[in-house]
Amino acid sequence: MYDERDVTIEIRGTRRGERPAICHLIDTAFDAESYGPSLAEPCVSVGNSHLDPHDRLQNTRVLLADEEIVSTVHVAERVAYAIGARVRFGFIAMVATHPAHRRRGYMRRLMADAETYMRRRGFCYAVLFGRFGTYTSLDWRWCYEKRVTLVPIYTMPCCAESAVGTTVRVACEDNIAFLSQAYRSRYGTRFGPVVRSQEYWRRWSLRCAWNGTYVMVCDAAGPIGYFHVDGDSVDGIGWKTTVEGIPERVLHAASAHGAATGARTLSLWLGDADEVAARSLGRAFGSVPRAFTGPDGQPVCCRDPRAYLPGKTLDQVGYLVKFLNPGPGILANVASTDALLDAMARHSWTYLDGDSM
Repeated sequence: MYDERDVTIEIRGTRRGERPAICHLIDTAFDAESYGPSLAEPCVSVGNSHLDPHDRLQNTRVLLADEEIVSTVHVAERVAYAIGARVRFGFIAMVATHPAHRRRGYMRRLMADAETYMRRRGFCYAVLFGRFGTYTSLDWRWCYEKRVTLVPIYTMPCCAESAVGTTVRVACEDNIAFLSQAYRSRYGTRFGPVVRSQEYWRRWSLRCAWNGTYVMVCDAAGPIGYFHVDGDSVDGIGWKTTVEGIPERVLHAASAHGAATGARTLSLWLGDADEVAARSLGRAFGSVPRAFTGPDGQPVCCRDPRAYLPGKTLDQVGYLVKFLNPGPGILANVASTDALLDAMARHSWTYLDGDSM
């Protein structure tokens, strides 16, 4: 019989040299889930957090039972740009408890510690991806509760001959200025704007192979665009200008790159409001099959957003948010999670608006 009176509990931030043990704990905890291993490869994100320019050891919170680390929560520090205002927030990741130490309230206590830590650091809000039933009891709310967004996924054909007049190569640090400008000009109009620091590009976006690869598209004059490919998916794309057929040439280059890797098709993720990319895709390849994913990233059978309100989402999994502190700009008068969701819905703004991908 478990009796906490016989156990010494300590909750704190990580100390130097502890992250390898934390990665092992995460692997053990995730592999014990009923649906099988959650990670295709051993946990590397926490172990490589030093690559993140926002990182500090204290961001990884741990609970020790009798001096053994048995629970962990990682706080990824991020910056969002909400309608031009710079907003700091925390992304909760790698929530794990050793299987032998579960059902003792450890994770609830560690989540409370993480929230206190983020409030003390001045974060405006926190975001996580998880099961509604687990976190709504801790006063977290679904990000899309007041504005459901469905994401179109286009099935783009791969054709080796499609990239006439262009070359592709893996992006490097010399391309950061172009990537920053293209990323901001493309996504800023949709997200209000999104800005990634050059240091973030250098240390995180370009170095983390498990996050996919940024590929530059160039002609004789230099870079004209880029795409981000992860396996058979293209989940980021941008260009120098929308005139002179540049978007179509970038899409053709992505198609040829896919063909060179042996793919027959690529899945291209586009936002509903991404009309330029959708039109360019049609001009480049004609009619392209399209499907939709819900807020949980799962394929959906109905495009009506009302079908994906809380309680109806597949497997009850999705992104959740929690208010921490008032922020700048449109968040200056926000004092609750409900008010935060109102502001996000009113301005068509989501948790993705950050120096975070």
